[in-house]
Amino acid sequence: MNLKLFRDKFEHETVKVMRDLKIPGMSVIVTKDGEAIYQRSFGVRERGDVKPASVETLYGVSSITKSVTCMAILQLHEAGKLDINDLISKYIPVDLGFKDNPIKILHLMSHSSGIPSLMTFYFSQINQQLFKGKAPEFPLGNWGDFFFHVNDAKTEVLSPPNTKYYYWNGGFALLGQIIEKVSGKSFEEYVKENILQPLEMNRSTFSLEDVKKDKDSSRGFNYNVKDKQIERETTDLLSGPFIAGAGGLISSVQEITNYLHCHMNGGTFNGKKVLDESLSKEMLNPHNRNIQSKYPHFCPGAKPAYGYGWRIFENFFGYKLIYHGGMSGVSGGYVGFIPELNLTYAQLQNVNWSPLYLMLTAFALLLGKDPEEEIPYYKRKRHYRSLCGRYEAYKKTITFKIEQKGSVLFVIDDNWPDKSVTPLIPKNDDPEVMDFYIITDYGTLDIPFTKHEDGQITFDWERHVLHKKTIELEED
Repeated sequence: MNLKLFRDKFEHETVKVMRDLKIPGMSVIVTKDGEAIYQRSFGVRERGDVKPASVETLYGVSSITKSVTCMAILQLHEAGKLDINDLISKYIPVDLGFKDNPIKILHLMSHSSGIPSLMTFYFSQINQQLFKGKAPEFPLGNWGDFFFHVNDAKTEVLSPPNTKYYYWNGGFALLGQIIEKVSGKSFEEYVKENILQPLEMNRSTFSLEDVKKDKDSSRGFNYNVKDKQIERETTDLLSGPFIAGAGGLISSVQEITNYLHCHMNGGTFNGKKVLDESLSKEMLNPHNRNIQSKYPHFCPGAKPAYGYGWRIFENFFGYKLIYHGGMSGVSGGYVGFIPELNLTYAQLQNVNWSPLYLMLTAFALLLGKDPEEEIPYYKRKRHYRSLCGRYEAYKKTITFKIEQKGSVLFVIDDNWPDKSVTPLIPKNDDPEVMDFYIITDYGTLDIPFTKHEDGQITFDWERHVLHKKTIELEED
């Protein structure tokens, strides 16, 4: 494991991501065999009176919380206070779903309940005024509001359990309510006493008040887009009862690494058993493989699945990668580990989103791989950039532009009274694909690109040949 090469390449990519997405602060820890082999903080935890980020800085971890909630449920299962095969209606007033195939606790834990998103997490973000929402607002001030919103969604449940993967934050809010019902304690109190304290995560919390008193806590940064530029505004971290079980934990990379080590050690941390080893391992098994998202450009050959609160890549360069991300609107990150190698990664930042490929790049480097050659995302990024630009037909009779938006190339035709912007659909998963097509009112039209021996790039547009006339600058 070449840590110097890892540091050089990983930090170069991290700084580019932070620059492009205007991320004020980020903290990262990597461990091997329980010891930190890399730790680094970038930028600031708060702007204004400049406060640098550290590995002890508290961030909102958002959906990384989900596996913590599942661990709490399994602790109660181990204690005989509930069974994960119990119907959720045994504990909470929810009568949603199919009567002949009702929803069980384990279905909520693996996003296999058949209930699609009902946007309760989003409503919590709007209520806290983290950003201005465009969806209609519904009352969400108490649990009566919450249960009404859920139970009123009978027309939305079209698939029985174990047939779909619908990522449902509301299901984890319900798990939090089940924990309260069974334990007789608040969700936050139960998790603090039975998970956070045994794992020596003593500053980790669900309380925004605690965070504001802490000397090394971050502020969240939401965003607006103005003139295609990201503008960041300071705000509080996301908190509240309706998102606690789904994404309310606030922690540091240092303390969340203790949690990863507990999983690596089969539910034990520093000699203290937090969860039975068989149940800890069960969390990491694939319980839902009905994943719509595929990852050929990030993780070739990987088979995505969902465990209990954990995402799973069953073949990441030959290893099983367990991970989860979080996006609260104003903070988030990624954590992951490869049990076979006793290798962990924890990354948190004070903005909503950072790209998954940053964590995957870190793991690839730690496995001795060259990400720019082994992760197709990088090849596709370079390739798409080379295709972008202005193209002209013979003597400028018509002119087109090829632009990239997100991960998609678009052809922009402004030659006629009606300007069109049309996505180019690649014909295969080759990161350097040259054959695309578009969908028109008359059917499909093939758009083949050609790179000629002299370096010239052209593409065919039905009866026309378009020649690239601009040269894109290489990315620094």
